[in-house]
Amino acid sequence: MGNALFGMQGRTAQELAYIVLDFISKNIFNIIGGILILLAGWVIARFIGKIIQLFLLAKKADVTITKFLVDVVRLLIMATALLIALGNFGITIAPFIAGLGAIGFGASFALQGPLSNYAAGATLIFTKPFKVGDILEVGGNIGQVEDMTLARTIMRTLDGTRIIIPNKKIIGEIMHNYSEFKRLDLKVGVSYSSDMDKALSIVKDAISREKRVASRPAPKVGIEEFADSSVVIYARLWCAQSSYWDVKFDLNKAIFDAFRAGGIQIPFPQRDVHIIGRGTWPWQK
Repeated sequence: MGNALFGMQGRTAQELAYIVLDFISKNIFNIIGGILILLAGWVIARFIGKIIQLFLLAKKADVTITKFLVDVVRLLIMATALLIALGNFGITIAPFIAGLGAIGFGASFALQGPLSNYAAGATLIFTKPFKVGDILEVGGNIGQVEDMTLARTIMRTLDGTRIIIPNKKIIGEIMHNYSEFKRLDLKVGVSYSSDMDKALSIVKDAISREKRVASRPAPKVGIEEFADSSVVIYARLWCAQSSYWDVKFDLNKAIFDAFRAGGIQIPFPQRDVHIIGRGTWPWQK
């Protein structure tokens, strides 16, 4: 029984190999022609895509839209080459396209998640709420947009972490674009005994000397609160995202040095302790 089954499988494999070899021998020139058509389509797609990319970049078109258009052109050329190659193999194209349509209709229900990413990507590309190179905050993540496709957006955080976000997670979210300016908040506490007008003047002067601070919106400086151990001076200003930390560190150092030189004290947290005199309590009398 086992030998008979093995022999049957062997004959089936031989017959299949014979059919394949017979097809290749009869259609060898069509197969070679189809392969050459695919190779030519690949070369032409890359060549035309490169020309379109250089043209759009020369016209200073948006990087994201440029990439999207180049990908679409390359895909259309390769799809055309594939259809021509299939026709060269003797495959009728019309039923093939109809079959692809039926398959695509059925697959659309199973691929609603991935397809929603593509739909969201198309929306982002054409509405352009941000572009490659922008500093973006979305979904609790902040970083620079490195790349954007129909399916996902890639960001690089300030600490170097690479984040891949599906585009459907971006649509509908609140986005903060810090590409031009980011708000910088500074707080410093000074003692209650300090000259408050002088302290405010020192902070304002340090900010005005910092060339990387944006003039618009204009910086705001004032007293924020009266804390337990200090009067808190608050400064709100704006600077480029790329220089955010440098500006913050340099301003803190400049304000500290100016306070020390001007006799403005930054107090330590302190508590007043009152000791009740001996004999006050009934049992001490």
